Amino acid sequence: MGMTELSFRLKDLENKGKHIDCALAAELVSDALSDMDVDVDHSALHLTAELSKHNVTVLCDGTLTGEIRLPCQRCLGPAQVDVNQRVHTVFVPPSSSLAASDGEASRQEDDEDVDDVDYAHHDGETIDLLPIVREYIILAVPITVYCNEDCRGLCPLCGADRNQGECSCQPVGKLSPFSALRDVKL
Repeated sequence: MGMTELSFRLKDLENKGKHIDCALAAELVSDALSDMDVDVDHSALHLTAELSKHNVTVLCDGTLTGEIRLPCQRCLGPAQVDVNQRVHTVFVPPSSSLAASDGEASRQEDDEDVDDVDYAHHDGETIDLLPIVREYIILAVPITVYCNEDCRGLCPLCGADRNQGECSCQPVGKLSPFSALRDVKL
């Protein structure tokens, strides 16, 4: 495995932690949100975190901040998603069971809820933050993305953006699921 900017050697974390303060590559954002048509030219994410080694586990605690531009789900116009996602992961060796390291992690946490801790594995020599950062990017995007909360969307008949003004289409009444039965002759 080659070293990337988000890979760190365990022996470098022995006596001191590692402070991470870096802008994430546009390719990482594009890859993480590949099915969402992200506008990478208007998206920027920044990772600030601390890595600290405790025996065989490594704690990564920090924040993922920035903006992601995605299409609005109602009108397809640009929608800005502000990101302020906590990054909190305990890396354990591959031979450790996650349940066994849970006790150690809970001793490391003072007043925090242990349920907020995510677990990942390191290979015994390096910590690779790329997979977990990718996961945190995906988790930072809400289920629904709108350009604004009162977006009126597109007209279902002509496709005009109803935020720009009214179209000349007549409103269609709601179709009943039983409307097809109206024409059945008995």
